[in-house]
Amino acid sequence: MKVIFYPVLLAAVFLSFSCKQKPAQNLEEMARRAARPEAVIVKTVRAEKTTFYNEILSNGKIIAAKKAVVPFRVNGIIRELYIQNGQHVTEGQLLAVIEDFDYRAQLQRARQNLEKAEINFRDDILTNFSAADTAGLPPSKIKMARIRSGLDEAITALTQAEYNLSNTRITAPITGVVAGLEARQWNPGQNYKNLCTIVDDERMEAEFPVTESEYLLLKKGMPVSIIPFVNDSINITGTITQINPLVEETGMVRIRASFLNKSGLIDGMNVRVLIRRAVPQRIVVPREALVRRQGRDVIFIRQDSLAIWKYVTVEAENSTSLSIKEGIEPGDLVSGNINLAHETVVTEK
Repeated sequence: MKVIFYPVLLAAVFLSFSCKQKPAQNLEEMARRAARPEAVIVKTVRAEKTTFYNEILSNGKIIAAKKAVVPFRVNGIIRELYIQNGQHVTEGQLLAVIEDFDYRAQLQRARQNLEKAEINFRDDILTNFSAADTAGLPPSKIKMARIRSGLDEAITALTQAEYNLSNTRITAPITGVVAGLEARQWNPGQNYKNLCTIVDDERMEAEFPVTESEYLLLKKGMPVSIIPFVNDSINITGTITQINPLVEETGMVRIRASFLNKSGLIDGMNVRVLIRRAVPQRIVVPREALVRRQGRDVIFIRQDSLAIWKYVTVEAENSTSLSIKEGIEPGDLVSGNINLAHETVVTEK
């Protein structure tokens, strides 16, 4: 009977020992895991000495580099109108015709009056100076004869009549696009301030303000990027052509940049202007690498498997990068993870 119970007793002892060992092993594993935290995954970039670009960003407007107002120089009914707004015209092209009957009649009368004045002039020098022509007459006597005969006045009237008639045919003073046209055919030209405006839309300018401190960084010939508000995917390269050396009441200085208009921009359109000034041999890192800790600028760098907290001095910044004056060295592996703490265990992504 005793032999039969030995196996049962041994099994019970074994189970009892196993149950007591398992909790102890679990606690040991938990402590081991707590002492070795999981590494934070980071992505780093190498800080390098390279060219940093100071950026000046301003809002401005597009203006035509060349714009011509086309006036009505004589009054009359608009008999012909050959243009409409938005139409492209070339220099010398006929735009409109004013009814010219009266002006032709005035020219004819001016020519007739000139013929009479010439006859009166010859009569005057013959009667008063006994001369068939002006040869040998002193200038003072010739002048008197011209005044008495009305010759000078007749010449002036003829010139005016020719001018008036020529201005009944209105032509384009420059090549460009018609804008501001309000005049209508068969209406009097004097009812309108001007016929239209011709805008040269091939080469245009962006006018924009900068601060006094930014003004000192600019010079003629510097490249700029021009980005219209209506489509920020368009990026046009221009060149600074004018720097107005006058500070306005607002503390701003006006700048103009010229560009070749291949994107269909129009006069008065709003744009952003970006100016980039190259500064060589600077330690450059991405903007997202900078964080604020305890009220100071901090950048984390990866040293082996640790994130190391470095106080830095930022020299300058632009839309994408920072120029670091001190705090890190070329070659440091800079992390952009803002949730790190000093000596956090990290691993490279």
